[in-house]
Amino acid sequence: MISKKGEVRKARESFQADNRSLDHQVIYNLIEREFQETFIEELIPGIVHNFANPLNGIMGRARLLQRRLMEITQSGVRDGSSYEDNKNKLIHDVDSIVRESDRLSSILQSVAGKFCAVSDKTIQRINLSELIELEMKFLDFYLEFKHSIKKVVQLEQELPEVKGTLADYSLAVSALIRYSMSAMKKNDSKEFYISTQFENGHVCMKIRNQGPPIREDQKRLLLEESQTDISSLGMERNEGLTCAFLLLKKWGARFEIQSESGFNVISVLIPPGRQRVSSIAPPLPERSL
Repeated sequence: MISKKGEVRKARESFQADNRSLDHQVIYNLIEREFQETFIEELIPGIVHNFANPLNGIMGRARLLQRRLMEITQSGVRDGSSYEDNKNKLIHDVDSIVRESDRLSSILQSVAGKFCAVSDKTIQRINLSELIELEMKFLDFYLEFKHSIKKVVQLEQELPEVKGTLADYSLAVSALIRYSMSAMKKNDSKEFYISTQFENGHVCMKIRNQGPPIREDQKRLLLEESQTDISSLGMERNEGLTCAFLLLKKWGARFEIQSESGFNVISVLIPPGRQRVSSIAPPLPERSL
C-alpha cells in the first residue's frame, strides 16, 4: 500500500517531470483519504447520535399508540369525553410518528446524497449552492460542527452552474469547511459563514472563520500552488486546504485569502458553465443555523 508521503512524492515527481501536467488522481486520493480517516472517531458517533433522536421518538410514540389503542379496544366505549380525549391523543401520536419519520428520512437522504456525490465522477453542470446545502447537512454528523459552531449560510439559488464532477466539488468543499473547523478548534467563540453569489462573471463561494489567520508565507505558497506549483503539498497543517485548491483549480477556479474584521476569508471564484445539464437537488432557501 502506498503511504500518504509516497503519494505526495509521486505528485511532486509528476509535476517536476512536466510542468504542464498534474496527477489529479493522486490529489483526489489524498483528499479522499483525509475524508475517510474521520469516519471512526468523528462521523460514526455523529451518525449514530443523529439517527438515534428521531428513532427514539418514533419508538416512544409507537408504544404510546399501541397502549392507547389497547385501552380503547378493551373499554369498548365509542363516545363520551374519555373517547374523544383518547382519539385526540392517538391523532397526536400518529402526527409525531410521521414528523419523526420525515426527519429520519431526511437524515438518510443526507448520508446517501453525500456518498453518491463523492462517488460521482461524471463531468456535468453543478449548482454550487445546492451542493453546499448538501454538504452542510452532512457536516452535522460531526458533533463539534453541529453543537459548538455558530453557522450562517447565505446561498444564492439562481446561480449559473459550474462545470466539473460532483466527486471533486464535494470533497473540496468539505475539506474547506473542515479546515475552518480545525482552525477554530481552540477558540471560545466559533463562528462560521459560507455564502455564494454571482459576481464579476464568476460563481463565488466565500468561507469565513474565526481561527488564526494563515501566515503570509503559507498564504503565498497556497496561492502559488493553486496556480502553478505543488512543491509544498506535504505541508501537514494545510494539506487538505491545498488539495481542495488543486481539485477546484482543475475546473478553472482562482482564489483569494484575506482577513476582515477578525475573520479569515477564503474566496473561490469559478467560471460558470454554458448550459444546464443536471442538478443534484431541488432549489433550497437561504437559512441561518
